[in-house]
This record gives sequence, structure tokens and C-alpha cells, in this order.
Amino acid sequence: MIVQSAAAGPGLESLLIEHVHRLSRWEQVFGPATALRSFGRLYTSIARRPQWLVPGEVKQCFRNATAFALVRDDVTYVEGFALDPALPIPLEHAWLVDDKGQVIDPTWDDNVGHVYYGVPFERNFVAAMMEQSDGKCGLLDHTLLRRHVEWEQQFEQGVARRPSEGAENCRTDESVQDTGIGVARCAPASVPPSTLFLE
Repeated sequence: MIVQSAAAGPGLESLLIEHVHRLSRWEQVFGPATALRSFGRLYTSIARRPQWLVPGEVKQCFRNATAFALVRDDVTYVEGFALDPALPIPLEHAWLVDDKGQVIDPTWDDNVGHVYYGVPFERNFVAAMMEQSDGKCGLLDHTLLRRHVEWEQQFEQGVARRPSEGAENCRTDESVQDTGIGVARCAPASVPPSTLFLE
């Protein structure tokens, strides 16, 4: 079996972005895929797990990530899709990012080379949405968005400005945004910009 290395990330990134775009074409109103297309950011798994991280329960990514995001000031809750290079199928997932935009995944043990595409949320928005949904974790849900977020501008207020804006290892590609893809990319500062962005 051939496993795609982390260096082959742009192909995986393209696969993940195209998956979100296909889903958004089916939405008639503002929904999860449209939110991802408008506010999603690419992240690659580069950070080692911090010492404070106690791995959460398997298949409970939304709950695991929410539990840390609501009590820690040094992480941001992110929700969207992720894929493993060994099995390149986009999976709905939730994770954390630190102030540098590095992925901290409290659910998946071995996430080296994984690609993540999601929306980072402000902590108060996560808490408010959980309260309105009777404690349900997971924000990119059709029913939840229909009931509690009436328009895109209201959703945008909950999108976190950190870590992709102003972080030392995160860059945005204006040409990609101008084409309507709307992707901010987070990667180590040591990675040359030419390898980060879609053409």
C-alpha cells in the first residue's frame, strides 16, 4: 500500500477543498458547506501534542475539542473536515489550533500528515450555540444553523480571527480568495510560500 507523505499535501488539500465546494453547490440556503467555503481555512498537522492534552474518547471529536476550547485560553475550536493521507476520504471532524495555527487534535492519536479544513470559532460563540442546542456539540449542523443563525453575517461574528490572522506561520493567498475559494492556509513559516497555495 502506498501512503501519500505529508510533502504531497497540496493534492490532499485540493481534494478536501473540492469536496467542500461540491457540497456547497447543493445547499439552497446558508448551511454548513457554504459556511466552510466562505470561512474555512486549511491547516496541516505539524505540532506535537502538548503535555496538557489528555486524549479524548474515540469518535467523540466534537465533544473532545469543545471540552478543551471552553476552558483554555490558548486554543481555538475548529470544525470542518479532515483527512488521513492513508485513507484520503474527507471526514467531518473537530479539533483545536494553538495561537500559531498548529493543529492540536484531542481525538486522533497519530495525525502526522493529516490535512484539516475548517472554521475556527470564538469561544463565546461555541458556548452560546451549545446553550441554544441544549448542550449538543458541533456547530456546522443544518438544523442548528437554521434555528439559530439566520444569515451569513450573523455566523461571521462567531468566526475566530486568530490564529490564521497575524500568526507567524499562517498565510493567506489573496489570489485564491479572489477566485472565490476563500482559503486561508496555515503552515510552518519554514515552508516556502510557493508550496502553500493552489495555483
